[in-house]
Amino acid sequence: MLALNERVAVIDDEPDGRDTIVDLLGEQHFEPIPIIGPFGSDIDRLIAEVDKADPGFVICDHRLTAKQYATFTGLQVVERLIEKKRPAMLITTFQEPDLIALRAARPRIPVIKGRDGFKYDEVSHFREIVRREIAEQPVPSRRPHRVILRVADVRASEIDIVVPSWNRDHGFILPKAQLAGAVRSAVRKGDYLLGDVNIGATAEDEIYFDNVDEIVDGIQDLS
Repeated sequence: MLALNERVAVIDDEPDGRDTIVDLLGEQHFEPIPIIGPFGSDIDRLIAEVDKADPGFVICDHRLTAKQYATFTGLQVVERLIEKKRPAMLITTFQEPDLIALRAARPRIPVIKGRDGFKYDEVSHFREIVRREIAEQPVPSRRPHRVILRVADVRASEIDIVVPSWNRDHGFILPKAQLAGAVRSAVRKGDYLLGDVNIGATAEDEIYFDNVDEIVDGIQDLS
């Protein structure tokens, strides 16, 4: 695993937003390193720039296209960095409209925060969450549990599900693309599925679903 240090790389297509992050990180005694584009479609070149800076952590904005910084997303960047065991997190102004896409990425990206609610005095905490996940020692709120999911509704491309072991009164939208192939074609309203869910999470937008790959028969009604 790469060594941690106080350097924090900042990836953001908006110069003003990038400068704000740099200033706030400096106030927390980090050494911010802005990664200056543009990069077009060359995500490998951006990753190489991050590697050259060798930061202990990376903060990356999700939407990078507005100022022609890149044609790829910050989500893709953070996934690549974590695959390389480089601790990184994603921030976004558009957490609500991107909620379903971001939830689909949460099994692979431990920390995704809305820009408005992002607290810079918690950067060390976020870095530790990612570091532990890379070391395959996730914090309790990130650990997957094999649980029952109740299918509340089925539509052409998505289903509504409830996780009784987390909150039996709260529903989630799950794209059918996140279901295993056999489940995707057979699922019906009222079915019960098995999947991996981080039920230790306290906030709805931190919940993720993974390995939803089995329809379970003979389950007593959990509604």
